[in-house]
Amino acid sequence: MTFSFVTRASVCYPPLDTHGKMGGNLALQAMEKNVAVIGKAQGPKPDLERNGVKVVDDYGSFVSYLDKPRVIYLSLPAGPTVDNVLKEVLPYLEKGDVVMDGGNSFYLDSIRREKELFDKGIYLLDCGTSGGLEGARHGACFMFGERDGGIKIAEPFLKTLAINDAGYVWTGQPGSGHFVHLYIMG
Repeated sequence: MTFSFVTRASVCYPPLDTHGKMGGNLALQAMEKNVAVIGKAQGPKPDLERNGVKVVDDYGSFVSYLDKPRVIYLSLPAGPTVDNVLKEVLPYLEKGDVVMDGGNSFYLDSIRREKELFDKGIYLLDCGTSGGLEGARHGACFMFGERDGGIKIAEPFLKTLAINDAGYVWTGQPGSGHFVHLYIMG
């Protein structure tokens, strides 16, 4: 089982800056639970690489490490960055692949993105991720919205990284995972 993470230029594992700690901690948790992790970043991530995370800087290499159907977890700041990354990775994806947006995207953006990807045969799960840095490191809570299908592929990863069986819940249609997360964080 191989899990994948995408980060951007200034998004890195601590102590380098304040962004990217959630994705870095999720990656470390996955490694400790014997889940192989591949990361896509614009530069080296020595703290993660020392802990066994394979880090590459291009999407061709990134997807070549993943079993099909691919499961990709985006740990990115909300907004245009998510759209830009989706445009960059989309040419490498195939029908049946799954992308999870684990950031704090606005739920209407999640609905739009899900439709765009679903029309291409790719599942997008909007995945509100709670628990802070400790949760990411030792067991998070995931609220996800989606149509039917993608979760069946991504579920083993989310269950592995969730704090317990109650830390993983389907909230409804596309956009609902981020909406519920927004409400809870309110």
